[in-house]
Amino acid sequence: MRPDDDAHGPAVLIGSRPAEGPAALAQLGVPFIWVVDPDEAPPVAADGAIDIVQVPFRSDPLSVFRIPLPDPVCAVFSFTEFGSLLSEALRLPTVPVAAVVRTRNKLLMRRAPANARVDTLPFGIIGRDDPAPGDFPLIAKPVEGAGSKGIQFLPDLAGYRERVTDLTGLLWERYVTGPEFSVEAVSDADGHHVLGITAKTTTGRPHFVETGHQTPAVLSPADAEAIRDCAVRCLDALGISLGPSHTEVKLENGRAVVIETHTRAGGDRIPLLTRLVSGLDQYELAIRSALPWVRPSAHSPRYSHAAVHYFPWQDVTVEEVTGLYECRALDGVVEVELSGGHVPTWRYSHERPGHLVVGADSPDELRRRITAADAAVHVNLRDTTP
Repeated sequence: MRPDDDAHGPAVLIGSRPAEGPAALAQLGVPFIWVVDPDEAPPVAADGAIDIVQVPFRSDPLSVFRIPLPDPVCAVFSFTEFGSLLSEALRLPTVPVAAVVRTRNKLLMRRAPANARVDTLPFGIIGRDDPAPGDFPLIAKPVEGAGSKGIQFLPDLAGYRERVTDLTGLLWERYVTGPEFSVEAVSDADGHHVLGITAKTTTGRPHFVETGHQTPAVLSPADAEAIRDCAVRCLDALGISLGPSHTEVKLENGRAVVIETHTRAGGDRIPLLTRLVSGLDQYELAIRSALPWVRPSAHSPRYSHAAVHYFPWQDVTVEEVTGLYECRALDGVVEVELSGGHVPTWRYSHERPGHLVVGADSPDELRRRITAADAAVHVNLRDTTP
C-alpha cells in the first residue's frame, strides 16, 4: 500500500512499544495513525505515521473509542495486546477480544484448554482450591502478570500450608520438569504458521527468570513435532485465529505441556532471533495476517543459529563499563545492550542488566562467539550484598 493510496484507509497502531511495530508498518508502506498513552515515552518519528494521538488506553481501555478516526480504517494493530477492542468494534480482522482476555488471565488460560479436552495441568486458586498431595511441587503465580513477576515455587504440602495465607488468590499449578521452549507463530485465514521453536534457560527456582534463548532449539524430529502440535492445539482451544503468538511449552518425559501463551510476539528479542535464522519477520507477518494484500518485504536468513545471552550479574552496582565497541565489532555480534546502576537479585525479567544477541552457523560456533563477546565487555562491579 502506498502512503498516498487511501483505497483502504490508514491503519491504527495502539502503543509505542515495541519499536518493531511502527518500523514494520513503515517498511510495508502502510500509513497509520499512532495512538500513544500519556505514560509512554514519546514515540520516535517514523515513516508512515500520519498523525499521533494521545489517549490513556492503559488505564482506560475504552478511551480508544474517543479517537476521531477516518472512514475507512484498514486495520487496528497493537503489538502489546491492546488493539482487539477497537478492531472488533470496527468489524475489522482481529484476534477475538475473548481470546486476548483468556491469554492475559492465567486462570482463564488454564480453564480454556481443559474445557476443550486439551491436555493440561492440575491447577487452582490458593485459598479456594486445595491441591492434592500428588500435585506437588507447585508453581504459584499472579493470575494477571508477565515477565516471571511474582512466581513462587512450593515444593511440598508443608511449604504450601506455611504460605497459604500470604499467597491466597494466586494461581497454583503443578510444576513441570524438563526443558522449556517457546513457539513463535502467526495465524491467519489459512491456519497457524509456526515460524520457529526457541530453547530457553532460566535461573530455576524460585523465580525462574529467563537467562537466555537459542533459535532454533536443538530437538529430535519427534520432540519438535510434539511441541508444535501442543502449541497449535492450545491456540485452537483459546480461539486465537489471527496475528502473532508466543506459546511457552515444557517437554516432560517426551510430553509437551503448555505453560502459557500470548497474542503477541515474544519479548527478550526472540522475534529478532527468529528473523536472523529464518528470514521471517513476525511483525510483518502479523500485519499481513490482517492485510493480506500488502506486499511482503524480502528478508534472508543471516545465520543458522542465534541466541540471546543475558549478563548474569545480581546484587551489584555497575559502576563502569568498557569494551562495548570492541564487543560490537566481533564476528556474529548483532546487538549489545547494557545499563549501569544497581542490579538487584532477579525476581523478574526487567531486573536483568543487559544482553547480547549473537549469530553463528553452528551451535558450537555460537557458544564460542557468546563466550568471546561476554569476555570483551569489562565492568567495574561493586557488591551490594549486605
